[in-house]
Amino acid sequence: MKKRKAAHRRKKNTIALLYHYVPEEITDKYFSAEHALVDNQTDEIVDYMHRLFRRRGYRVQIIKVEPDDLSNLKKLKADFVFNLVDSKAMELQIARVLGRLKIPYSGSSFEAIQTSNNKLRTKRLFQKSQLPTPNYSFIRMTDRISRRLVPGKFPVIIKPAFEHCSIGITDRSIAQNYQQFKEIIRSLRKSHRQGLLAEEFIPGKELQVTVLETPNQTVALPIAEIAFKGKSKNKWNIYGFDEKWSKHLPVYKSCHFVAPPKQLKSDIDTQIKKDSIRAFYALGLRDYGRFDLRYNPKAHQWYFLEANANAGFDPHPRDAMTASIKAHGMTLDDFVLQIVRNSIH
Repeated sequence: MKKRKAAHRRKKNTIALLYHYVPEEITDKYFSAEHALVDNQTDEIVDYMHRLFRRRGYRVQIIKVEPDDLSNLKKLKADFVFNLVDSKAMELQIARVLGRLKIPYSGSSFEAIQTSNNKLRTKRLFQKSQLPTPNYSFIRMTDRISRRLVPGKFPVIIKPAFEHCSIGITDRSIAQNYQQFKEIIRSLRKSHRQGLLAEEFIPGKELQVTVLETPNQTVALPIAEIAFKGKSKNKWNIYGFDEKWSKHLPVYKSCHFVAPPKQLKSDIDTQIKKDSIRAFYALGLRDYGRFDLRYNPKAHQWYFLEANANAGFDPHPRDAMTASIKAHGMTLDDFVLQIVRNSIH
């Protein structure tokens, strides 16, 4: 009887689900058409987490923020904040605020998110930590286009240096000669108005590695490899904007991830995972993170491309992180709850 009363009196922890919303009337102020598409994709995951935490006995508070209105943060009264804000317009602003509050929150710090959103800074940290990454050059808006900007042998991939969510990356981002190189630079400068990163393109497999940190250990989950069903494929085998977001295109419906990869030797698999854990700490990540890599099977060499400090959640099995979680013998529920337990249990 006493045990029952004690359990009844035990305080339920409150989890705040913090997410972003951008009203349609102000999207032009903050977003390109690509941003408008990718940065309002949180409704489904908010609903999923709301139901999950309620089932597990938590109280749930839902906090919505907008680029011009963060006033709902004043209502925040929780034991833990699950940070689902990954909009470019607000991600860093919210991370800075969370760092000042005395409330535990999910994911990485402001500094780590700032680093992962900056492809140039990320590349430099990969190099400093002796993690393999393709040869590259940084192309400023004011640089005159010349052959000295070509980072190595063609093909070369060119992408915006300060974007996320594959924005600015398509199968048309890869130059096979100098003329194409110049044309892609001009096009991206016009559409994105920012510095560009040019990398030697690595032929082979596109991989993603999810790292999960717990109080007892940090593990790299089974590697996920991009794959395509049927005839709709990306000829370069990359996970670009269309493969990730353009739901109306056949290539989106064809694209998915397989975990673990097919035909990846166990010693290579092990070393990639070890390097991914090193990369996790080299970039100052916390709780969880995801890395994008390329693997050249002929050279038996892997290369780190980017880091995702505040990677989005997607219950759909086609998602790379979800595929890796399942291959690890976990459910997405397990993964999400572990992130909470890292801080409040």
